[in-house]
Amino acid sequence: MTIQTKQCNRVNYGGTRAATRYIVVHYTSNRGDTAKNNVDYFARENVGASAHFFVDEKETWSSVPEACVAWHCGAKSYRHPECRNSNALGVEICMNDKQGKVRQASIDRAVLLVRALMAKYDIPVDRVLRHYDVTGKHCPGPMVDDPALWTAFRAKLTQTEQEEEDDMRYKYYDDMPDWAQPTVKKLMDKGYLKGEGDGVLNLSEDTLKVLVVGDRAGLYEA
Repeated sequence: MTIQTKQCNRVNYGGTRAATRYIVVHYTSNRGDTAKNNVDYFARENVGASAHFFVDEKETWSSVPEACVAWHCGAKSYRHPECRNSNALGVEICMNDKQGKVRQASIDRAVLLVRALMAKYDIPVDRVLRHYDVTGKHCPGPMVDDPALWTAFRAKLTQTEQEEEDDMRYKYYDDMPDWAQPTVKKLMDKGYLKGEGDGVLNLSEDTLKVLVVGDRAGLYEA
């Protein structure tokens, strides 16, 4: 996985962390934002907060060096007995689209990042937490409101790459990878692809591949 870097403003994060024992998942809460928007903001502004990574459906960006303390889950009181800024990596997901709906492709990209961090630091899945689990804050909002979304996220962390690929589905056009969007748009414009209503397409990775192959073969030019 490609991880791009733009370092956070130095006033927004702390010194060296003593250990890496947890990964805390957050959401940015903004609609339609990007990982790059966020790293630019935290590099520019003095906000007294930070995270190690920002993820959207297309890119993963590093903001705070992994060896340093990011200020992402601090609080006056805690629900969790051990997880703190000093021993946890913070991952922010750009989770809401412009209409406030969940961007599944952003979540799927975050799975890849978190899985890699788990392997790097030998972190078991039971130490991957929501911000909510650490402090009680309503974050990541969609995964607090819908616990099944969080359960599915954690389940994917222990899947093999093949299982992950087989399971991946794209609910909305904007969630789909760049290589598939031109074909899907063509089929929607021609009326060949109508989905389930309200913009819901719910296409699997395998279906997208078949559609793209057909497009490249000229099957949809009539």
